[in-house]
Amino acid sequence: MGRRSSVRIAKDRLKVLVVSDRMKCKPEACERITRELFQVLSKYIEITPEEFDVSYSRTHVHIRLTGEEQ
Repeated sequence: MGRRSSVRIAKDRLKVLVVSDRMKCKPEACERITRELFQVLSKYIEITPEEFDVSYSRTHVHIRLTGEEQ
């Protein structure tokens, strides 16, 4: 695992902690929701974890898919 990967993991974990605090739910719940959303979407479209991003607010869940257009 390179430094870039470690930095991304640390940033993602911090983001989950901040968001979970705002949403009043446990960080594990946010991580589980994100994981399950990825699993469901990957059944229907070809995506990788790097192309998938979920952000949370108190009132919304935002899913962003990135990647090259084909």
